[in-house]
Amino acid sequence: MVQLFRAGPELPRTQRNLHIFYLLGLSLTLSFTRLSRYAGFNGFDLIAEGSVLQHTLSAGFWDPRLGDVSNYQSSLAITILPTLTAGTIGVPGLTVFLFQTFFLTALLPMAVHPIINRLTGNFKLATFSSLLFVQNWFFYGQHLIGKTAPALFLGVLAFYCLTQYRRSFQSLGVLLSFGVVMSHYTIALFELFLLFSYLAISGIIVPVFNRLSLLRITPSRTRLAPIAASVTLIIAWLAFAAPLILPSAVSSVEQSLSSISQLASGQGRPGLSLATSSPAGPIVTGWFDLQNLLVGLGGLYMLYQYRRGLIRENLATWTLAGLALIILLVAWTVLPVLSVSVEPTRILQMALPFTIIFLGVLLLRIARPSSKLALAAVITLLLLMLPMNLMIANQERNPLYHTADSLPLDKRVDDDSSLIPSYSNYAVIIWANNYLPSDKPVGVDSLGRYAFITSLPFPPRLNFSQEILPPYCFNRYSILSSYFVDDHIWTATILGSSVQVPGQDPSPFFSPTHNVLYSSTKFWVMSPARCP
Repeated sequence: MVQLFRAGPELPRTQRNLHIFYLLGLSLTLSFTRLSRYAGFNGFDLIAEGSVLQHTLSAGFWDPRLGDVSNYQSSLAITILPTLTAGTIGVPGLTVFLFQTFFLTALLPMAVHPIINRLTGNFKLATFSSLLFVQNWFFYGQHLIGKTAPALFLGVLAFYCLTQYRRSFQSLGVLLSFGVVMSHYTIALFELFLLFSYLAISGIIVPVFNRLSLLRITPSRTRLAPIAASVTLIIAWLAFAAPLILPSAVSSVEQSLSSISQLASGQGRPGLSLATSSPAGPIVTGWFDLQNLLVGLGGLYMLYQYRRGLIRENLATWTLAGLALIILLVAWTVLPVLSVSVEPTRILQMALPFTIIFLGVLLLRIARPSSKLALAAVITLLLLMLPMNLMIANQERNPLYHTADSLPLDKRVDDDSSLIPSYSNYAVIIWANNYLPSDKPVGVDSLGRYAFITSLPFPPRLNFSQEILPPYCFNRYSILSSYFVDDHIWTATILGSSVQVPGQDPSPFFSPTHNVLYSSTKFWVMSPARCP
């Protein structure tokens, strides 16, 4: 990196190849670090995706009718790509899925590099920004989900191609957009936001600002036909293979609009701690917030350059797309209802390929050769970036490094509700799936909910209903957790976070109005209550 500061915008071919090779090696190393240091995946996603994968592998074909059962069924990055590869090379499907995920994650910076190089004509900036991207916590340490890796890789390339002028690039962008929605529905919705933002900015906002004399630049030409084709393909695939996604997305938009007047409602904002700060101590937290602040300042600097007419055409499009994503992140932060499906940290992770150029431009602007102090400050920041980011994951309360009994009660509840599946989960769900009737959903708390979504065979026979308070008098079966029976704490997962309601009495469930049908050290299955 230090060598980049001494070089001009262009480097000799040998040095360019050396920098690209170094970028690939560092990207692969940090991507696969996720497996060893951060346990690969979030507990739920790996198990749920693996269940859908194994069903397709055992059935021998992809069944689109199961899209009504699981949104994961629409992701061919789960159902088709690893199963075909596994059948061809004779390797277990889950092993192929793991390798596919981390390998494609490592290739993402290799897509960002040539894009920035083409947009700016500056190999130095492209390499610098890509190296900053690789060392960012949200590249290798946070929210790595199997189907996200290929979808985000394709999505970055698709948006770049769709905003080019050449028809061959536009046609390729349409095909890549179709690949995005076939890989991951969340990234597909993310790309829809990018495309609509691009149309709104280039076709409405910039011309209006020009008319009001707030901007005096030529707006970029809008490529309407390929964007319309991409949007049509994305919506058509979601309607066919994941019919629950579009109604859920529309509902989330409606709820977010209605909640604008309730910003001070005090609702929890899950995932916000890592979008704006880190729980790893004041020094690491300050470092983490500084990086986010510098990205924002870099975006404002490029907006200023854009207003002066110094950034045009495709680079202007990329800049405005990055700024739109920063606005989206702010909206996700202040409107907690949006976090029902996607946490703010995932928005930050998905936006990073588009916004990392802001940090690269700002740091290169600060590190002018004429100012040795500024150059030393930027080089120091770069040298500290990777080791400091590796410390963001505070292991003090990490169950991978401590026994469950040594962790505080609230942390154990969170882990059992969202991170660590257990044999007890599997045992109670298999028993319930075999013996409980399927005509009514089973009432559960957050632990029972997690047991259902990680241990129920796919496709599921039973449904569950998470209750905010204990279902004392509901006319259906209930699964109680040890935290409720032993500690008198009812838990519920709301907006992605585990909410604990202490002081709840389990004794009514052990009265003559209920029968205990199943019990273990962690779960009890109760018959419906005979309520008056």
